[in-house]
Amino acid sequence: MTPLQKSKDLMDSEQYILSLTILETLNGLSSKSENYRLLFMSNCWFNLEEYDWAIEIADKLLQKDPKNEMASQMKYLSYCKLKDYDNAFDEIIDFLSNNEADLYKVTLEELLTDIKDGYINDKDIISKIKELALQNDCLK
Repeated sequence: MTPLQKSKDLMDSEQYILSLTILETLNGLSSKSENYRLLFMSNCWFNLEEYDWAIEIADKLLQKDPKNEMASQMKYLSYCKLKDYDNAFDEIIDFLSNNEADLYKVTLEELLTDIKDGYINDKDIISKIKELALQNDCLK
């Protein structure tokens, strides 16, 4: 078992600190493995409720792989946990303006429900979310 797989197994069993201990020592990985390392680190920090660290590491991954929807979602969810909704909306809008939704389809559907229920009132954000939902076949 590779150290990367071991760290994933630890993460999956909610042993985030042990997983991070391994992940932080790994170097010389292939580009693909390094992307996984960063994603796993971001996920561990998120689950430890260290949202600023999760955002920072997810951002590093997005700089290397701008199409990594899981990293973008990690940033979005971390901003939401911090109640930084402006940056959360900026993240989802920026990502979906340049990429198709897969994992974000559910998020877009939830945001459309929030708009319908009156929880989101900013006209510019509403317009952009509806536009992105239409582009990604989320409007019913």
